[in-house]
Amino acid sequence: MATVQENTILLGSGDLYLGQVDPNATEQEIQTALVNVGAISGGATLTYKPTFHDIESANRGTIMSFLTKEEVTFKSGLLTWNLENLSKLSAASYSEDTTAGTRRIGIGGLKNVPINYLRFVHTKPDGKTLTVNIFRAQSQSGFEITFDPEKETVIDAEFKALACIGKTDGNLVEIIEEI
Repeated sequence: MATVQENTILLGSGDLYLGQVDPNATEQEIQTALVNVGAISGGATLTYKPTFHDIESANRGTIMSFLTKEEVTFKSGLLTWNLENLSKLSAASYSEDTTAGTRRIGIGGLKNVPINYLRFVHTKPDGKTLTVNIFRAQSQSGFEITFDPEKETVIDAEFKALACIGKTDGNLVEIIEEI
């Protein structure tokens, strides 16, 4: 008798974490380095887009196809955020003066945009999780902050997965589901 595989329907959002992590870090080191960057608005989207080069014969059609490029992007709206977490999205300098009671972020003018370990954790209705890990994620699309008296301010963050040098399996992203 064949067993029936249960299909899962995922609904909702999750928690987004970013942090600077060594490529050979242990899971404990990764968890210590990651910071929850805020509540999510509008869910999140993970996109995988492969590009192929086809070799075509004049009389037989496509006879070979080679994967030439892979692009992984992750998009999510940040509803609750602070200036320190905003510095993880851009070429920015962040400082905090506890004596004066101020935080400061200078955006732009720097050449190095941070590369973060990105972890998104969705909790399913049964309490188990679906985790998305991008080992080297960089925000390359900028952001917009709108101050509208009728709506909450949401920063739409988009991250691009960069190649993982030294990672033996070559994966750009991994998805782990608790079952």
